[in-house]
Amino acid sequence: MDERLQNARNIIFDVGNVLLSFDPAKVITLLPQEVRETMLRAMFGPEHRWGGFDLGARSNEDIAQDIAAAAGIPGAKDMVLFVLSHFHETMGPMPLYHMIPDLKAAGKHLYALTNYPEPSFSLAYEAFPNLRLLEGIVVSSREKLIKPQPEIYRLIADRYRLTPSETLFIDDSASNAEGAAREGFQTWHYFGCDRIA
Repeated sequence: MDERLQNARNIIFDVGNVLLSFDPAKVITLLPQEVRETMLRAMFGPEHRWGGFDLGARSNEDIAQDIAAAAGIPGAKDMVLFVLSHFHETMGPMPLYHMIPDLKAAGKHLYALTNYPEPSFSLAYEAFPNLRLLEGIVVSSREKLIKPQPEIYRLIADRYRLTPSETLFIDDSASNAEGAAREGFQTWHYFGCDRIA
């Protein structure tokens, strides 16, 4: 087991690309071939309109309408809402996901802190049973806070009475890991190919 995992009393996982794979190019395969490239740019391009779903400050319908307007494709709003409800089907478990039962058996306290929209997170939670072994989960769209805002790291620490210096935070985003480090957490900027055994 990786030394970082061994030494931490508590472990907080990001979900996308830490526990479950997330690839926008794969997500777009839920849509007809002829609209995929345009929809990929509208959702995940430089404006990153998808991030509005993660924050949850506006309705999914309003954000989907913004994406549809950017795409300029008839029926794009319904396509976006379809993707939002089905993209968990394009995800797969990563190595750390498979380690959850063993880490729990070793006495680690396990949590997740994720930038994730609803209802998508609830659907993934049902589809991937190891997520239900976690002691607590903070989801950005439920809290109207998003990593790397400092308040979201403080929220998970306060809610589950975690001491940051005893807690390892694992995220595939450097800025999210840096945000956690500023709040006193141990951090691991994780890549799926990282050695964890």
